[in-house]
Amino acid sequence: MKSKLHLQSLAAIFFLTISLGAAPAQKGPGAPPAVDPNTGLPITMPLPGSGGGLATPQPQPAPQWKDPNWKDPDIVLTNVDYEIPLSRVVLDLLERFKGYFDVLVPVNVDITWQSTMIRLQLKNVTASEVFNAMNLMFENDQTPLRWELKMNGKRPTALLRVLAEPSPKYPPPAIFDPATGLPVPPPVPEPKRMVYFVGDLTGDAKSGGMTMEQIVKTVEEIWDMTYHEPGGVQFHKDAQLLIVSGTPDQIAFVQQTLGALRVKVQLDRERHQAAESKPKTDEPKSGVGGGSGSK
Repeated sequence: MKSKLHLQSLAAIFFLTISLGAAPAQKGPGAPPAVDPNTGLPITMPLPGSGGGLATPQPQPAPQWKDPNWKDPDIVLTNVDYEIPLSRVVLDLLERFKGYFDVLVPVNVDITWQSTMIRLQLKNVTASEVFNAMNLMFENDQTPLRWELKMNGKRPTALLRVLAEPSPKYPPPAIFDPATGLPVPPPVPEPKRMVYFVGDLTGDAKSGGMTMEQIVKTVEEIWDMTYHEPGGVQFHKDAQLLIVSGTPDQIAFVQQTLGALRVKVQLDRERHQAAESKPKTDEPKSGVGGGSGSK
């Protein structure tokens, strides 16, 4: 009897030892990972549904520029011919589409989106096709602006977004001259020369226009305020041309300045036309209300 109990105890101890030796392969949550006895490194278990390998990050879908619920108004523009600043385009679209959608534009940003020139020639287009054409123009010109068509509750809304320009994580490595051991200065941008027609800005001061001298003086003063150096600005009075020489950054700055001047001149002309079309009240005739009586 004792020998039988002794054999049962030995069998129980044997099976308990086997189960404890296999326990590390069946660990629960929070337990330390199993270790490979050959390498001494933790064993990485494949994630469920990953085909037996390690999980790989999946690319995120690109955000949609047009909300699926954004519906075009039942209006098709037979002719779109723009060569005006973006601020004028916004007002024109709101008028031609009868205020069907709202427009949200950025404020307190460095880029002067109002003076960004829009040059489009389109035929038989819907509202979303006009905004998409502007996005294509922005992308082609590397302009950090994009239109997004969204729903603000039940109200269709066109949002003008300014793209954030990514800043470099690390500065570029310095290049050293092997002869001197000194760092080589970065290359200076090659100067460019651009010619702009400014005849649309000229005209009588009373009607909102400017003389060529005023245009050149304004551009030179703004250049000096920004770069603190004389500007390479010339003009041809008879041809109404402005010739600008400078770096690509300076050329782009002058282009933005001319765009802002176009907005100002257009607003001044509209105010002048509104004042001219306003009916004038007749002056009171003499003798009415206190004049001499009839004889």
